[in-house]
Amino acid sequence: MNSKDKVLRCLTKSLPLLSVVWLNESSLVCGGHDNCPVLYNVAADNLVYGAKLDVQRKKSGVGLSAMARFKQLDDKGTDSKGTTLDTTHQNAISEMRVTKFEGGKAKEFSSIGNDGKLVVWNVDALAASIAELKI
Repeated sequence: MNSKDKVLRCLTKSLPLLSVVWLNESSLVCGGHDNCPVLYNVAADNLVYGAKLDVQRKKSGVGLSAMARFKQLDDKGTDSKGTTLDTTHQNAISEMRVTKFEGGKAKEFSSIGNDGKLVVWNVDALAASIAELKI
């Protein structure tokens, strides 16, 4: 077995991952039942968690007071919260692919979710938007 042919194992607290894409020789992105792409880095023959790449959106608007919420439940029989998640994908990510590759590094990758969304992620924009992200 070649020294580069090592199997790395990483136990996570997240839900199962379904797809993996290598961004470069030491960084990979995984997606699965957490509905969000996750970065892992290879450091000293270990697979290390990097960050969730789907930065949560800030929700606008003012929350309902408890009294207003119960009144709405009484009047309409439903809650205004709904089941929208704070991630771009609203269901599991089933597949990921590199869409742009330059100079030995992935510049863009796409993710396809069971919600029917196809999302193209720009690696440089992600690295700029998340503090201390190493890709």
